[in-house]
Amino acid sequence: MNNKPDTRSNGETIVAPEATPAVRRKLSTTAAELMAERHGQLPVWIRSPKAGPEHYVGFSRAKLYELAGDGKIRSVSIRAPGQVKGVRLFHLGSILDFVARCEATANSEAEGAL
Repeated sequence: MNNKPDTRSNGETIVAPEATPAVRRKLSTTAAELMAERHGQLPVWIRSPKAGPEHYVGFSRAKLYELAGDGKIRSVSIRAPGQVKGVRLFHLGSILDFVARCEATANSEAEGAL
């Protein structure tokens, strides 16, 4: 077995990836923004459930589409140009913000009734 690194014609040495130490790269601006949007270990975007309630908040598939259609939560459809089918993702932060707004409204109405 030859353990010598390969050398290109221009003299540059090619080293196997497993032989190089891990290099920490600075995150791109977009990636840093997405990481900042995360709520602890929660994902930024989620898919709607095939059946039953959504895992993080408990909304059904129909409710997620209804809220997105009303503009109350953020969603995006990802599909190739010209394709009919794709995947719809829902922004978990906007869903959690919607729930918090509903809670604040309910609390203020309850305090007003007293």
